[in-house]
Amino acid sequence: MGEKNNKSKKFIDCLLNFQDVKDLELCDDQGVKVSTHTYDVLNISINKIKEKYVDYDFASQKIDFFAITVGIIIHDISKSSLRRNEENFSHSQMMIKNPEYIKAEVYSVLELIEKESGYKLTDSVKQNIAHIVESHHGKWGKVQPETEEANLVYMADMESAKYHRINPIQANDILKYSARGLGLSDIEKELNCSAAVIKDRIKRAKKELNLRTFSELLDVYKEKGRVPIGDKFFVLRSEETKKLKKYVDKNGFYNLFMKNPLMEYMIDDKIFKKENEIR
Repeated sequence: MGEKNNKSKKFIDCLLNFQDVKDLELCDDQGVKVSTHTYDVLNISINKIKEKYVDYDFASQKIDFFAITVGIIIHDISKSSLRRNEENFSHSQMMIKNPEYIKAEVYSVLELIEKESGYKLTDSVKQNIAHIVESHHGKWGKVQPETEEANLVYMADMESAKYHRINPIQANDILKYSARGLGLSDIEKELNCSAAVIKDRIKRAKKELNLRTFSELLDVYKEKGRVPIGDKFFVLRSEETKKLKKYVDKNGFYNLFMKNPLMEYMIDDKIFKKENEIR
């Protein structure tokens, strides 16, 4: 299978080394790197593929693994480009108000990677990728997913945002510094998070213990060494997000994509134009 996907691997390698993609590691969304979220969308998509199809070989005949992988890599790329270009709209606003910007950016990036890799994508593959990206917000965007691939990525993105896009800072992290006498601004610096996150985590912990004041919560922490951090759903989200961040940091965003199991089922002849088709 290796000989059949050399072009695909090179194209994806070039894409992962494209500056706006690399910059996703510098973009933070609610305490989670956009690159970490991007890998999470890939992982969730793979799990959904395994749930729906008997095996990867059969699935690869039904859906385009290349379009899914590339679409996922660049589905949030505007989060870095919008900041760099100092646009007035956020990524989410652009998905609702001006998805044409998102689509145009997809084609621009793909053309740049085509030049760098030396391989031209077929028009249908390009269209599939563009649709995946411009529709990945589903009902929260202007364009709705109309293909199997786009719907898969939309569902995976929604699941990742629901369960794994939360700053994993917990009340116990905050109280540890409070017990040492640090104030709010100092704790913000130590934990690299906003005052809003700190206040939210304290509020959740107080609610679990039915306490009214921060000093009461701090007394419980000093006595027991820890406090409940929130309800079961919050605990699940927080712990899973913390594990996800550690996993991606340890294994590397680039490596995780290049080693993902979908790569081995990509067939170049179905993805790229033949030399006599290139004008």
